[in-house]
Amino acid sequence: MPPKFDPNEIKIVKFRAVGGEVGATSSLAPKVGPLGLSPKKVGEDICKATGAWKGLKVTVQLTIQNRQAQVEVVPSASALLIRALKEPHRDRKKVKHVKHNGNVSFEEVINIARIMRPRSMAKTMAGTVKEILGTALSVGCTVDQQSPRDMQEAVDNGEVEVPDE
Repeated sequence: MPPKFDPNEIKIVKFRAVGGEVGATSSLAPKVGPLGLSPKKVGEDICKATGAWKGLKVTVQLTIQNRQAQVEVVPSASALLIRALKEPHRDRKKVKHVKHNGNVSFEEVINIARIMRPRSMAKTMAGTVKEILGTALSVGCTVDQQSPRDMQEAVDNGEVEVPDE
C-alpha cells in the first residue's frame, strides 16, 4: 500500500501551457489527479492566471497544499520578448511559423533582463542582458533598429551602458 498522503505537504508541479486557453484535461489529469485535484478546475484556474499571455506558451507553476492549487506564471525570455513586441493575437490553429520581425527598445531588453536575473546563470547584469539579446536573435527581432549581435558587441566594448541591477 502507498504511504498516507500528508495534506500539509507542499507539492510543486511545473508544465507548459498556452496562455488564455483551457488546456486539455487529459494532459492535466495524470499530473494533478493523484494530488486530489480536479483537472477541469485547475485548467480553468490556469486559464484565468495566464490571461495576459494570450496565445503564448508559458511555463506554469502549481503550488499545491491542502488540495488547493496556487497558479503562478513563470515566463521565459522568449515569451517576454514576444510580448514586448506587442504583436496582435493570432489563432494558433490557423497561423503557423510566425516570423517575429519587430523592434524592441534596449530599455525593454534591460527590463526583461531584470525579470530573468534570478534564473540567469550569468555573473553580472551585462551577462544577463547578453543572454536576452541572444534570445532576441533567435526570436528574429531587432533591438533599437540594430541586429542583436551588434548590440552584444556594443555591450562587450562598453559602448552601451548596462546598469548593475
